[in-house]
Amino acid sequence: MRLLAVQRAFVIRARALDRDLPAAVEDDVEALHHARVASRRLREILPLVGPAGGHRGARELRAVRRRVRRLTRALGGVRELDVALGILDALRHAHPDLAEAIGAARLAVEEDRRLQREGMARQLDDLDARALAGDLTQLAQHVGQDSPVERAMKLRRRLEQRVDRLDAAIGEAGALYAFDRLHLVRIAVKQLRYVLEVVHEFGRVPTLRLVNRLKQSQDLLGRLHDLEVAAGYIRRQGGAHEDARASENERVQRLVERETRELHAAYLGRVDKLIDVIASCRGEIDLKLAVGPMARRRAERSGHGR
Repeated sequence: MRLLAVQRAFVIRARALDRDLPAAVEDDVEALHHARVASRRLREILPLVGPAGGHRGARELRAVRRRVRRLTRALGGVRELDVALGILDALRHAHPDLAEAIGAARLAVEEDRRLQREGMARQLDDLDARALAGDLTQLAQHVGQDSPVERAMKLRRRLEQRVDRLDAAIGEAGALYAFDRLHLVRIAVKQLRYVLEVVHEFGRVPTLRLVNRLKQSQDLLGRLHDLEVAAGYIRRQGGAHEDARASENERVQRLVERETRELHAAYLGRVDKLIDVIASCRGEIDLKLAVGPMARRRAERSGHGR
């Protein structure tokens, strides 16, 4: 596990946050999304690159990890409502006859987004988000202070934790639709995907096939989650009326519920693929990490020689 690859993987993630966070603070919707993804990727690599507890820089690392975690949470509420607005806009475009009911739900989302945006701004000020990218750059000098063996052990341990979390979440979700349990599956899929990206980059183990499988499930579960958020606003507006608006609102709810059922069925059809990813991580991926890249190359050369 070469030091240069470790440093490069860290710097790429830090620069991605540095690129998008300033515009996110200024309320750029796409930049906010990219900054949140960058913060999640950093959260998966930070535990793997820093010094041990007694080394210089360990305290700074812990502080930065806490700030990055707070950053992800600060951006999350606004991002969720941005997506809900997009779903409602797409529904209104496809079903102009339901514009009144959809418009009422949209107004409610916009008001909650305004409040979330104000809260996000306060949280970003509290954690000094504008200085975070610079602090990450300073932290880069401590990256790789541990030995290659220690880094490999950290990576294997992190991978095991994320695999176990996904396995448990899939088991808890079962076959019946339960929004909160599927939400935990989505988070676990996302975390395992980002760890496998790190394994590919500085573990020198090819994982892109598994990453792509996880991304497909992540996208599906993400759409399911976003529909549920939008549906909550639609249901809330429906309960406030007993006239034609209520009937219109019920039609909107049925549209969303139909897609929700379709996506849940699609998820159930993909569970076996997720279980295969878990098995690959516990088997071949963990074994390759345990052996190390140099030993793997020697084994490959030996095999070719025969």
